[in-house]
Amino acid sequence: MEAKLRDKGFNDPVIAAVLSDLDRLGYLDDEKFAGQWAAGRVRLRSFGRRRVERELRDKGVDGETVTRTLGEVLPPSVELATAKETAERKLRTLQSFDRETRRRRLAGFLERKGFSYDVIRDVLKNIDKS
Repeated sequence: MEAKLRDKGFNDPVIAAVLSDLDRLGYLDDEKFAGQWAAGRVRLRSFGRRRVERELRDKGVDGETVTRTLGEVLPPSVELATAKETAERKLRTLQSFDRETRRRRLAGFLERKGFSYDVIRDVLKNIDKS
């Protein structure tokens, strides 16, 4: 935040006052931000661990906080369930394709959503059973 304010041309006293106010209001809490961001991305956009991790790192959240947050918000069981639900929704739009094309497109879709190869493999394995 300090770097952004400096880039905008604010002087040191203004930056100190703004940072103090933001801290007092609880707006500079990386743990809280990371948790809310991750939960929202999983719940609203059905993103996987890799995508959420990259987004948090791009936003400047340190690696330890990211790891801890993802462990709480997106444990493996939740990630797999999210991937399965996402795949089921996507499969409805792929019914006109042959089996291999459906599998390939679904795998690519899940990969772009940020799911790991292991999760995608498990989802595809369960798709074959249904």
